[in-house]
Amino acid sequence: MKKTTKLLSTDGQTKLNCLIWDNTESAPKVILQVVHGMAEYIERYESLANYLNLHNIVVVGHDHLGHGDSLADETHIRGYFSKGDSPKILIEDTHLVTNMIKEYYPEASLFILGHSMGSFIVRNYLKKYAQDVDGAIIMGTGGQRPELKLGLHITSKLNSLAPKVVNSFIDKIAFGNFSNYFPEKRTSYDWLSKNKANVDAYIADPKLGFTFTNNGFDTLFQLTENATKDNWADSIRRDLPIYIVSGEQDPVGNFGIGPQDLATDLSKKDFKNVTLQLYTYLRHEILNEAEHELVKNDLIRWINLQNKK
Repeated sequence: MKKTTKLLSTDGQTKLNCLIWDNTESAPKVILQVVHGMAEYIERYESLANYLNLHNIVVVGHDHLGHGDSLADETHIRGYFSKGDSPKILIEDTHLVTNMIKEYYPEASLFILGHSMGSFIVRNYLKKYAQDVDGAIIMGTGGQRPELKLGLHITSKLNSLAPKVVNSFIDKIAFGNFSNYFPEKRTSYDWLSKNKANVDAYIADPKLGFTFTNNGFDTLFQLTENATKDNWADSIRRDLPIYIVSGEQDPVGNFGIGPQDLATDLSKKDFKNVTLQLYTYLRHEILNEAEHELVKNDLIRWINLQNKK
């Protein structure tokens, strides 16, 4: 059963669209909170949710501000988050959903999964709220990007001057060359997946692939910078189980280098339970590749190994 509910965002005005997939046959022992990526929405994870439900795992997630159905009104531009401290608002919105889950399922273990932009939100979330989850899945993430300092200098000014202006130029600089690494040269989204049906569905969906505003890019770059700088993980409890999972052909992760560096960095910082899983031929959206069942089964296996309840 899929249930839709609404939560008032930390911005104080927007209703967050939240989905709960609970078709489990008995009281679930595990809840997975999903934090989606850039220019997508939570309902894209329905296939994952239905599969996990078969294994008695409930899935819950929300649309970020400016995504999916989390729009303040008909004038809310996709790719615009909010005025004020929007990185903090996204992190606190994620924690609002965590609190809702704990209210609905107080006896269950809670794991959190962040994909792509969602991985950077989760990495920042863990700095403050690691004690509220039993494990974290960091999916489709990346490492340090020195060019972000210059990017942030630019986007900060643009965000203060014209936050709601869509910026195709920055989009091209940030992502425009990703598909050049792949042989198809079929679409500008080939980097997402070698599964052509998934790429075509992505292009056809008006709720996907939209270009961010100046506010959107400034928020994304802040989240990325704060989740990758040298001391980013200092405040996270060292016994938190962390599963780093990506496609080895994912340009967001610099073709495996970013996830590998993250795993190495956490191990050097004395994190006790870090697992790295790279899939050799898969690209950015590993849950939408032809091999998605392998990815899902590995995810279930890892969760079950960590679950103490």
